[in-house]
Amino acid sequence: MQKIFILLITILLIPVLTHAQKWKRNRVEYSFGIGATNFLGDLGGANQVGTNGLRDFELQATRMGAVLGYRYQLGESWFVRGNFDYVMVSGDDALTEEPARNSRQLSFRSHLLELSGQLEYMLVKQKSGHLYRLRGVRGKSWFRFEVYVFAGIGGLWYNPQSRNQDGDWVSLKNLNTEGQGLPGGPKDYSGMTVVVPYGLGIRRNLGGSTRQGMWTIGLELSMRKTFSDYIDDVSNVYYDNSAIQAEYGDEAAYFADPSGLYHGLVDDGKGGKIGQQRGDKDDKDAYMMGIISLNYKIGRRRRNLPKF
Repeated sequence: MQKIFILLITILLIPVLTHAQKWKRNRVEYSFGIGATNFLGDLGGANQVGTNGLRDFELQATRMGAVLGYRYQLGESWFVRGNFDYVMVSGDDALTEEPARNSRQLSFRSHLLELSGQLEYMLVKQKSGHLYRLRGVRGKSWFRFEVYVFAGIGGLWYNPQSRNQDGDWVSLKNLNTEGQGLPGGPKDYSGMTVVVPYGLGIRRNLGGSTRQGMWTIGLELSMRKTFSDYIDDVSNVYYDNSAIQAEYGDEAAYFADPSGLYHGLVDDGKGGKIGQQRGDKDDKDAYMMGIISLNYKIGRRRRNLPKF
């Protein structure tokens, strides 16, 4: 009787164990995606005093990005992914009607290169089920959607630029527009920073098999938190513009204060001078991405067995 019971349990568990191992047949996936990006920093933004995060979203600052990815399945619900992203971001004070921000007349663009590793957790999995409800009619189909969340860490390279008076794009980092390298000024920024991507995504199975490979299309929405406040070349306060001009030249002085209003030094109320606010050094830069991707999961072909 005990042997019969063990045999019965084994027979019942075979389908469960077989299904549980299906994910091992297709572990590797490659992806390519394109989409929209939006910068959340010191320049431009909503028609209000600068705020943090999504509250400062400006639709007209939307640009584009592209992603190459490699994804590997660790378990039934867990995936690890490596991404290389190209991102264009921009900001322009002319796009906001908030008087103080608009009067600065600062603007920028930057090409970003991001390399990151991410961990995914599947909230909703694809699964099979009956295609037809008619009695006696056979057929099965996949539930074709999966929903996941992810988070990771990576490195980011950036190079803020702005247009000079001739309309040419000029890199801003070496112009020291906030008085970097001058007495009392901030340190130079490196042009590289740590980035933390996180977000959610949804995918739809387009068809395929474990042997031939599987195609999916996906939509992913994410936020990128960085540890730099200089992606737009704006962070702290104005430095004495005449000192910038004397040390770094006319072009540096122009980009430090293109408004020509000389946002320079003012009394600090203690008998000294302090620079007027140029940016918010306590709010690090961030950017958003919305990516549509095409993904291919490599098939696993059967080995040819010798015939006798």
